Amino acid sequence: MHRLNSKYTTLFLLFSFLVLIISPISYAQPNVSAAAAILMDAETGEILWSQNEHEKRAPASITKLVTALVAIEKGNLKDEVTISQEAVNTKGSIVWLRAGETQTLEDLLYAIMLNSGNDAARAIAEHVGGTIDEFVAMMNEKVRVIGTTSTQFQNPDGLPDADHYSTAYDIALITREAIANPLLREIMGTKTRQWSGMDWQSQLVNLNQLLWEYEGSIGGKTGFTSEAGRCLTVAAKKNGLELISVVLGSPNAQRLWADSTRILDYGFNNFHKIKIVTAGQEMLQVQMAGQTVPILVKEDVDYLTSKSSEEMPSWKIKLNQLELPLQRGDEVGTLKILLNDKDFKDISLVAGSSIKKPVTWIDIYVKITLTFFGLLVLAVLLKIINSVRRRRSMYAGKVARPRYSSSSNRW
Repeated sequence: MHRLNSKYTTLFLLFSFLVLIISPISYAQPNVSAAAAILMDAETGEILWSQNEHEKRAPASITKLVTALVAIEKGNLKDEVTISQEAVNTKGSIVWLRAGETQTLEDLLYAIMLNSGNDAARAIAEHVGGTIDEFVAMMNEKVRVIGTTSTQFQNPDGLPDADHYSTAYDIALITREAIANPLLREIMGTKTRQWSGMDWQSQLVNLNQLLWEYEGSIGGKTGFTSEAGRCLTVAAKKNGLELISVVLGSPNAQRLWADSTRILDYGFNNFHKIKIVTAGQEMLQVQMAGQTVPILVKEDVDYLTSKSSEEMPSWKIKLNQLELPLQRGDEVGTLKILLNDKDFKDISLVAGSSIKKPVTWIDIYVKITLTFFGLLVLAVLLKIINSVRRRRSMYAGKVARPRYSSSSNRW
């Protein structure tokens, strides 16, 4: 009986192994404790997974992503910012600024993104906007340009306010904008930085734990208030796939890191990008004036899909009416990429070589005729010019004699 059981166990294990080889692996959707969350592809903005992503919630210090974006766009990093008493009086997380001290705008940006200093955020807003209200108006305008529809700010630091809110979806859009900014991406990815203040000289240490612990982490922003709960937006990149995870309202720090890790793991385990065409790839050749012209794709096209999906895009080529002369790089048509017979993306097709317009006997005749008439006109003009010159020289040789009266003997 034991041998029989052993035999069946071996067969079962073998069968399971074969199923794993033949069937694509699909990982379960993340089970998170957060009130709202989302997973977004950073390149396309496509939502890969979500939970209450449009629910309005307090974003806490994630607000400072927009503070940094506006400061970078409107300010000068080398500006010396004088700290006001109002900034020093700010509550919550601070970097111990003193009224009257000066810090560069660049250093203050690191202070808000690494240590989440509310006093630094207020100082930035006063310097760049003139007043807090003016700066907040800039913030709200910035998020509208980004494309958010359910976000409104009342301050630059994220301290609680009933009219200060966002959503997981909107924060993902904001994070996408933030990591597309080279300077802000660098700041978010900084683990430590020396800090020299009047009352505090030490190191700024990035509060984003995943920057230290999650492979491929690019950076992000933490947030916490008793109203908002634990919040985190974070981006990571692996195998050419760049993902954004947003978690709002986790009950504690431990669950916050776990929720964010599960969401990112789900994305990297379940999705990948397939390159459909590569920039410069030859799609076909056309004959023109006895020469061969390669038709090339202008840019790369990647297709984001589940690893378990068997769907693949198809394409159709639409060429324009080609005329000579043709220059290398001229747009000559469109590559229409289809997914399930629906438009997925249109890519320009360009000429891979140049062809001059061939010279015909008519062209030669026209050139000779134009040259002849040009020379004829030139000869006539020269003749007219010479005639005018001769007349002028004749008049110039004659001297006018003065008239006088013989009776008065006067001129």
